[in-house]
Amino acid sequence: MRIFEFPYIFIFTSIVLLLGGAVILFLVRGVKTENDEKESNFGRISRLEGCFIRSGKLRENRGVLYISVALDHYRSLYSDARTEKVYAAIKQLLLRSFSPERNGMISTYGEYAYVAYSTLDSKEIKHMTADFQVALTKCLIDNSALNVIEVRVGAFYALGSEISFDEAIHRAKQACLLAKNANLPYAEWDAFSGKALEKKIKIENNIENEIDNNRFFLVYQPILNAQTKEIIGAEVLARLKSAGEGILQPGKFLNAVDSVGLHPKFDYYIFEKNCQWISDDKQHREGYLYTVNFSRSTLCEPEFVEKIFNIAEKYELNSSCLAIEILEDKNVTDEAKFKMAENLSALREKGVSVLLDDFGSGYATFGDLQNSAISIVKIDSSITQNSVTETGYIILENIIRMAKSIGFQTLCEGVETKEQEEAAIRAGCDLLQGYCYYKPMSASLLENLIGEKGASS
Repeated sequence: MRIFEFPYIFIFTSIVLLLGGAVILFLVRGVKTENDEKESNFGRISRLEGCFIRSGKLRENRGVLYISVALDHYRSLYSDARTEKVYAAIKQLLLRSFSPERNGMISTYGEYAYVAYSTLDSKEIKHMTADFQVALTKCLIDNSALNVIEVRVGAFYALGSEISFDEAIHRAKQACLLAKNANLPYAEWDAFSGKALEKKIKIENNIENEIDNNRFFLVYQPILNAQTKEIIGAEVLARLKSAGEGILQPGKFLNAVDSVGLHPKFDYYIFEKNCQWISDDKQHREGYLYTVNFSRSTLCEPEFVEKIFNIAEKYELNSSCLAIEILEDKNVTDEAKFKMAENLSALREKGVSVLLDDFGSGYATFGDLQNSAISIVKIDSSITQNSVTETGYIILENIIRMAKSIGFQTLCEGVETKEQEEAAIRAGCDLLQGYCYYKPMSASLLENLIGEKGASS
C-alpha cells in the first residue's frame, strides 16, 4: 500500500504524535484543574478578615486558629512524591474539619501554614479541633508519619474584644509556638503565656548582641575541701545584665542560647572572661581551681582543644587552675561522644581538670564514667539532699565508692544543711558545694574571701 511509502508514512506518524500530545495535554490540564480546584477550596484570607470584622461589630464569638504543618523530617525519610501525597491528605482533612458546613472557614497563610476562623464558642471549636486531631492521627499512622510530621494548632478567642484581625492571627500563632514548646498538638493564647512568649522571643533575638556587647558578668560559688572546709576553688556562673530586661538568671538566657544555637560562642566567651579575670591578679587567683560549664555540643567540636589552649596561652595561665565542667544539657551521638572523649583526654594530658556535672540526673549516667578523662564527679543536688534518708544515704555511699574505685574524686553539690554535710562526709565525699557554705557571689566578694582565708592560714 502507498500509505507505507514516503511521504505518507511521515504524515501518518505526525498525525499520531499530534493526537498523542493532545491526549497528554488534556490529561495534564485535567490533573492541574483538579489540583487547582482543591486549592481553591481554601478561602481567601481577606474573606476571613471580613467575616472577623463583621462578627466583631455584632459581638459574636470569634475564634482564630493558626495551624502549622512541619514536613521536613518526613521529607528527609521519604521521597518528595510521597511527602506531597501525605500533605495533600492533610489538606483535605483541614478543609473538611474547618468547612462552612461546620461553621468554619480556612485559608492558606504562607507555606505549610493555615488560618481558620469560626463564630462557634471556644468549647465547640475545641471539639472541632479534637475531631481534626483524631482524623489526622489515623492519616499519619496510615502513612508511617506519626511523630514524624508535626501539625500544631494555636487558638485565640477574641470574645468581642476590640482587636485587629492581624493581631488575632499573631496571638494564634503565638499559641501555636506555645504548643510546639510544650510538645502539644493544641494550645490557647492567654495574656500571661503570650507575654512570657514575647519576652522569650525578645531574649532569643537579642542574645547574640548581649554576648557581643559584653553584657554578661561572672559570679562564683566556692568549692570546699570536705575535711578541712578550706576553699579550693569555685564554680564560674554567668549572669546577664540585659539592656531591656535587667538582671537575668541562667534559666532565662541559657534557653535562648540553646534555642538559637549559640552554645559554642557563649561557652568560649565565658571561659575567656574568667581567664581574663584570673590573669588580672595571677599571684592571688591562680592557686585555685575554677570550673566553667560547657555544653556537650561545644565539647564535640573538632577545634575545641585548640580554642581552649589558645585562650589559656593568651592570658599566660597555668592549666592547673582551669577546669571544664560537662553539662548534662543534651544527649549526643556515639560519634560525637567519641570526639568529646578525645578532646577531654587532650585537656587532661595538659593538666586541665574535667568534671562530670549533675551525676545521677539527666544525661549524666554511669556510661559517662567510662570516660577516663574525668577527674571529678559532681553528684547531683537531689542525691545529696536525699542522703539524710536511709535509702538516699545508701545510694550516695555507693556512688562515691564506685567513683573512687575508678579513680575519680567526688563533689557533692547542693549541700544546704548540716545533716546533708555530715552524710556526704560520712559517705566519703572529697569536695562540697552549696548554700550551707556560700551562695554564688561577685568576683570581688570571692577575692575578699580568699584573701581572708589566706591571711588566717
